[in-house]
Amino acid sequence: MIDVLRAMPHYEDRAEQRAMAAAVARALDDERPLIVEAGTGTGKTLAYLVPALLSGKRVVVSTGTRALQDQIARHDVPLLRRILGRPIDAAVLKGVANYACRRRLAELRTRADTTTQALVDWAEHSETGDRAEVEWLAEDAPVWADVTTTPDARIGPRCPYFERCFVTQARKAAESAQLILVNHSLYLADRVLRASSPGAKVLPAHDAVIFDEAHQLEDIATEHFGARVSTHRLAMIVRDAHAALSRMALWTGRASDDVIRSVERAGVNLFSRVRAAIPTGDRVPLPDGLFAHGDRQDAWFQLDGALEELARAAAAESEEPPDVEHADDTGARAALTGLARRARELRDDMATIAEQRRGDRVYWGEVRGGTTTLSATPIEVASLLRQHVVTAGPTPIFTSATLATARTAASNELPGGPADDFSYVRSRLGLDDADELAVASPFDYARQAMLYVPRDLPEPLHDGFSEAAAARTRELLALTAGRAFLLFTSHRALRDAATRLADLPYPRFVQGDAPRSTLVDRFRATPNAVLLGTGSFWEGIDVPGDALSLVVIDKLPFAPHTDPLVAARARACEEAGGDPFAMLQVPQAAIALKQGFGRLIRRRDDRGIVAILDARIVTRTYGRTFLQTLPPNLPRTSVLEQVRRWWLHHDSATASTR
Repeated sequence: MIDVLRAMPHYEDRAEQRAMAAAVARALDDERPLIVEAGTGTGKTLAYLVPALLSGKRVVVSTGTRALQDQIARHDVPLLRRILGRPIDAAVLKGVANYACRRRLAELRTRADTTTQALVDWAEHSETGDRAEVEWLAEDAPVWADVTTTPDARIGPRCPYFERCFVTQARKAAESAQLILVNHSLYLADRVLRASSPGAKVLPAHDAVIFDEAHQLEDIATEHFGARVSTHRLAMIVRDAHAALSRMALWTGRASDDVIRSVERAGVNLFSRVRAAIPTGDRVPLPDGLFAHGDRQDAWFQLDGALEELARAAAAESEEPPDVEHADDTGARAALTGLARRARELRDDMATIAEQRRGDRVYWGEVRGGTTTLSATPIEVASLLRQHVVTAGPTPIFTSATLATARTAASNELPGGPADDFSYVRSRLGLDDADELAVASPFDYARQAMLYVPRDLPEPLHDGFSEAAAARTRELLALTAGRAFLLFTSHRALRDAATRLADLPYPRFVQGDAPRSTLVDRFRATPNAVLLGTGSFWEGIDVPGDALSLVVIDKLPFAPHTDPLVAARARACEEAGGDPFAMLQVPQAAIALKQGFGRLIRRRDDRGIVAILDARIVTRTYGRTFLQTLPPNLPRTSVLEQVRRWWLHHDSATASTR
């Protein structure tokens, strides 16, 4: 018998959670695709994990973020072991780049810098080699790339470290598990690999897949199904070529150096000419015929030829009978085989981008920091998801707190009533034939939360907005004594606010200073803290209780219309007779806003304020869609003094019950 109260003393029986669990159980039983929106506080993770485990089927849970993946592994699975009173065979599997590579670590063992040596020492004692364990390393620290590998560079059983490899061990654990925790990118990689190479796979065979944070699936699939070439990718090939050759000494003197230097020089030449043609900053569409003639075409052909020569030479050397001296070094020989394959794949991707032949792709470039990226991205991925996921075999279940859009009326009915519209997510994910369910949040937002939308700030496009928004944020922080998330719609806005708010009298954590999970843990543990973030900080973060009392959102999270993919999708919608703003941009932004709002109230005794500093939500006609997406009966004001009174009343009431 399931004894929930023994494992969870504060457990609350929720009709919404039971409704979702029953729907998931039916979907697994009937092998029917299912879409479920579960409002914040439903307890959706347990609502799908319990029926998945009780089904007796092998189930993959795919998350949009590593944070949720880690949370399920570290918190929810141990909790379910206590609730169900039996062992649960669960395994976590991440992308190769999340694990330290023992081969790379061995090559770097003599490197002098202290950070590398600290990583070498950590890996010697780690059981998983998982990046998430290295809390002291900044999220974007370049050294991590030095101690890991890529799916392309991994050489498999011929590597001398294969049996001790962290990736090998994680995959072996997954082979025997009933529950396998992955992320969306890894799941998609597995499905495509199975379709293109019969017999090849990343994940074990499974009966069903549950996509948590399913609202992210379109964006991740868009990145996954495209072709991409970058200075970083090229540098990794050059790095690995040097490593394999120096270990085996199969090429001697000028021949080896010439081949590698030729690739390096050709890449530097090509990308320097590309950077001269596109501006630094956000990604931009590649001009038509960018590589059709002139110096850039010559540079492309030179790189193509250099990569072809590298592939030919690496393949030839890997097939040579081994010298007696190097007969035991099969790892470097396997690395050369992989190097040849990677060079050919890079050639193919570069040709796809340079030729710009496919009308269903958008071609764009980005120069950011020291990295230049060129990409050919599919404009629509619904058909690809339908082919590789929806009809591929395993029963797919899609869930999130934010999938329904265009809500026209409030409803607290189960399963959500006719107000919940899944047409947007159906069209984006290729879900023509799927059951659906929407369960409302069990929280009493009329009592627990206040929405503040000031009308006296400049509009976001006005020059004075950033300064005014920072000043208003200071006033709000003074009211709650910190305890806040500040969420931004762009990295530029985040950096600007971090500068303007550098002297806050509260502990301050800024995205990028450490891995996301580390920052969130520090925020939870630090009284009166303030965390500034963008992107992934809008979702998948659970901070219940007094640590979080205020969420400030700088702007409505519209995707930038200048982004090449956004523009291409808008054109496609327009050509089909639709209104791209109403059909694409508003629903997408409404889902993102609902995610950001959902950070505040995480349990029934939480109280707090959400401030949206963008008055367009109340001054523009389309703002009604955003407001209708938020919880019904949510009190709202544009007057800071009313916010202050509400907060003081509720704060004192909360204190008196402690």
